Amino acid sequence: MTSIKAVAKKAGVSIATVSRVLNGTKFVSPDIRANVLKVVEELNYKPSLPARNLRRQQTQTIGVLVPHLNDFYFGNLAFALEKILSSRGYSPMFASTESDTSKETICVDNLIQHRVQGTILVPALPVHGSIENVQRLMDSNIAVVLVDRGIRSLKVNQIISNNFQGGYDGARHLIELGHKHIGMLDSGTDALLPKFGPGSERISGVRQAMADAGLEFDIRNCIFSDEQNQSKAGYQGTFTLLRQSPEITAIFALTDASAVGALRAAYELGLSVPRDLSVMGFDDIPLASHVVPRLTTLAQPPDQIAQAAVDLLLRQFDEPSAPFQTITVGTQLIPRESTAPPRTQ
Repeated sequence: MTSIKAVAKKAGVSIATVSRVLNGTKFVSPDIRANVLKVVEELNYKPSLPARNLRRQQTQTIGVLVPHLNDFYFGNLAFALEKILSSRGYSPMFASTESDTSKETICVDNLIQHRVQGTILVPALPVHGSIENVQRLMDSNIAVVLVDRGIRSLKVNQIISNNFQGGYDGARHLIELGHKHIGMLDSGTDALLPKFGPGSERISGVRQAMADAGLEFDIRNCIFSDEQNQSKAGYQGTFTLLRQSPEITAIFALTDASAVGALRAAYELGLSVPRDLSVMGFDDIPLASHVVPRLTTLAQPPDQIAQAAVDLLLRQFDEPSAPFQTITVGTQLIPRESTAPPRTQ
């Protein structure tokens, strides 16, 4: 195996100069830098990452905390983060918090003990319960980027979707089709609380769209569930929703996973989608375009969100004093075959 000493000898420079070129720690003239890099390529020299990171007091490990790694949306987000982080030379360390603050605390303890260099975190619900854990990471000099669920009171880098606009656009789509009685499915019994998370923001958007259309928002047409399996929650919630409010002609499920459950329930109830019941989701997971009928949804792109999160995290490494940013990623309505005008129209 080629050593740094061999590189320095062939390039006619000191070992320290080779180190400066590879680590970018001090200025080296362009000619010398080009010569060193040429020799590195010729000798196929591979720096020892463990040794280099030890000198830098860095681990090159990034903690990634999401609610559920087996969730349709968060699984896709974790996959996108893994691809991007690996391509930049970092090793992601994944954990599921189960969207529970107590489990999140255990995960954060583990990340601190492993001296991760940074953390990309989807806060537990309700989001304000994660404030202490985020602060502990920052107090441990661990760079933090919040993803998907923002905490506006914290001075920290954040990547969030425009959930209010997504909820508004989704409801407006159904209203423009002629639906006046719209049911909603979401997770969490506290989802109507302002600080609960994306669900409450999406519901606020629905409320505004209905108000703008002169329609009344009826809380009785909303089903909230703490069932961890969102498809199961959507399945069970649809039976409850249609039993107590048979006038409903459209269901807006606030995740695609729960919308898939709603499609199954409609089938078992003998309802044709969208002739008897329109169903819409949120996320645009890959499955949304393969179910029958294909699911109308609001897309929030995990690849774009992951890239923005990694960019902000690496900027923190390079510029620790840079001002924090909150980046809002827009959602896009994707109309498909699961929504149509109500049959009575």
